[in-house]
Amino acid sequence: MNTKNITNFIQLCITFSLFYITIGDIFLPQPYNDSSKQVRQDINQFLVSLFPEKEFKTLRKTEKTLEEFEQGNVESLF
Repeated sequence: MNTKNITNFIQLCITFSLFYITIGDIFLPQPYNDSSKQVRQDINQFLVSLFPEKEFKTLRKTEKTLEEFEQGNVESLF
């Protein structure tokens, strides 16, 4: 095998893997479409876990406003 054949084989494997992950749950039969969906969810969870969780100021302000509203303080809304 020469280098070109190996490169083409690797590209083909990557392409099939991407199709399996992205749209495998649409066209594959039952046992495989569930695993495709699970792989996609696992990849999403992994990528989300790479970024630190941030609590934004707007979220804190919204939560504070909701707490005040639940306590009956409606003047803070106007």
